[in-house]
Amino acid sequence: MSSLHDHAVRRLAGPDARLLPAPPCPVCGAKEGRARYGIEGWPSPLVVCPDCGLGRLAELPGAAELAGLYPDAYYGDPGTKFRPLLESLVRRIGARHIAFLARGLRPGARVLDVGCGRGVLLSRLADLGFEVHGVELSAAAARGADPRAHIRIAPDLAGAGYPDAFFDEIVIWHVLEHLRDPRGTLLEAHRLLRPGGRVVVAVPNFASAQARWADAAWFHLDLPRHLFHFPLPALRRLIEATGFACESEHHFSLRQNPFGWIQSSLNRRGDLPRNGLYTLLHRRPPGEPPPFDARMRRRLVTAGLLRLPLAVLLSVAETLLRTGATVHVVARRV
Repeated sequence: MSSLHDHAVRRLAGPDARLLPAPPCPVCGAKEGRARYGIEGWPSPLVVCPDCGLGRLAELPGAAELAGLYPDAYYGDPGTKFRPLLESLVRRIGARHIAFLARGLRPGARVLDVGCGRGVLLSRLADLGFEVHGVELSAAAARGADPRAHIRIAPDLAGAGYPDAFFDEIVIWHVLEHLRDPRGTLLEAHRLLRPGGRVVVAVPNFASAQARWADAAWFHLDLPRHLFHFPLPALRRLIEATGFACESEHHFSLRQNPFGWIQSSLNRRGDLPRNGLYTLLHRRPPGEPPPFDARMRRRLVTAGLLRLPLAVLLSVAETLLRTGATVHVVARRV
């Protein structure tokens, strides 16, 4: 059964791993990259910049093509992405870092979540008394969001039309890798932040231990939806080049990193569907049959549970070694 997450990815070698022209790198400006991964059903490979190590698609999709990668089923319906038990767990885990995002903000501070989706962050920040705003590309993505959140539907951050120095904090949480213009997004964030305001950016870490071990099987590649793949040094370089001073970096995510180890491990097996466990855990519309047959569903769940303890230990180890599978950077407008 086909899904939104089962594009086969293969490591390129030999003549296929050649230098190719590519859109200018948003980090260092290079106009070529070495082909690393081929993507099933996609015309261009992922290439890696020889200077900064940024991964990006050799040809970026147009706006209409990009929108086609995000059907309503990608976001869940209505406003709920996963099966009920997992959805509750995701929301509880997501609430853990609200105190981190709120730290140091004045009472009533104005916070913007770029790519706010279902507004999980915004809801908890509103509970703390902050004025919360969100930007989303798709109205379907924002269904089920907290009504206290002021959400604008716009093609990009600049299109949302906010005034200068309007926000105290801007959160770009696992969104930058999806955007056609990450540099432009950060420049716009700089304009929208008051002097001394901060931006929090989270992305998969393309140079992480998990990414290197899993290679083409890495869950967080999410090709072709992830247009850019940031090693942490390249992310810091881009943030600083757009007018911010990086203050801290963080390598642990209970919501992202252990599952990345589990699903990447399953992806390395040739007898299981790519990202099959992730597909299985997604909420389905009423009446839609479950993916895969009963035997495959049992195999995926059992294999995932057996890998959970080691995945948590590996996530702790990669945090201590500062090579987390996902990272978030806190930076301040200077």
